[in-house]
Amino acid sequence: MPIVDAVMPYVVPFALVLARLSGLFIFTPGVSGPLIPVPIKALIVIATTLAVFPTIGPAPAGEISLVTLAPMMLGELIIGSAIGLIIAIPIMSAQMAGLIVGQQMGLGLGVVFNPAIDSDGDIVGQILFFFALAVFLTLGGLEIAHAAVLHTFDRVPLGAFAMGRAPLDMLVGVVGSGMGLAFRVAAPVLVILMLETLATGVLMKTVPQLNVLTFGFPIKIIAATVVLIGALPFIDQAFREEMLVALGAVLHWADNL
Repeated sequence: MPIVDAVMPYVVPFALVLARLSGLFIFTPGVSGPLIPVPIKALIVIATTLAVFPTIGPAPAGEISLVTLAPMMLGELIIGSAIGLIIAIPIMSAQMAGLIVGQQMGLGLGVVFNPAIDSDGDIVGQILFFFALAVFLTLGGLEIAHAAVLHTFDRVPLGAFAMGRAPLDMLVGVVGSGMGLAFRVAAPVLVILMLETLATGVLMKTVPQLNVLTFGFPIKIIAATVVLIGALPFIDQAFREEMLVALGAVLHWADNL
C-alpha cells in the first residue's frame, strides 16, 4: 500500500526518539512514579515525540532489524533516564534527611506510603521530599530536563550512543554530594536531639523518681519540629544550590556528549 510504504522509513527513527524521551519519565521528579497514570505518561511522550520528530536528523544508515534495533533503543533509553536520575538525586537526598530526622525523633514506626516515588517513608521524609520537589519545580527543573534531552539530539545521532559515554563518574559525584546534603539538612535537628538526650539523662540521674518517658518523648518531637521549622530557609537554600549543581551537570553532560 502506498501509505504504508511512505510511513515505514520513519518507523525506526520515531521509535528511537520515543525511547530517548520516554527515558526521562523513569526517574525525573514530578513525572515519574504512579502519581501520573501510565496512559497519561504515554500520551505525553507520544505528543512530545510528534512535536520533536520533524526536527531530528536522518535515521541510522543501513538496514535495521529487530536484533540491531533493541540495543539502539536501550542506548536511547539510557540517555533520558540518566538525565532524570541525576536530577532526582537531590530530591531523594531530601527524603533521606527526613528519614534520619524521623528516626531520631522516634517517628520511625509511623511509616507511610509515598506515591510520588512508589515507596515507603515517614512523615518528616515526605514533608522534606515534597518541599524539595516544590523547589525543583520553581527552579524550572522539568523544563531544564526536557531541554537537556532535546539538546542531546544535536550531539548524539539516533542510534549512535555508546555505553561508555554514560555519565557514571558524574553520577557517583552527584550521589556523594547528595549524601552530604542529607546530613547537612539533618545536622541541626540531630544536634538539638543530642542535647535533649543529654539533658534528659542528667535529669534522670539527679531526680531518679521522675518518670522521664512521660515527658521526654513529647519534648523531643516539639524541639525537633521547632528547629526544623526554623531551619527551613537554610534548607531551602541548600536544596536550591544542590539542584542547580545537578541541573548544570546534566546540561554540561548533554553539551559534551
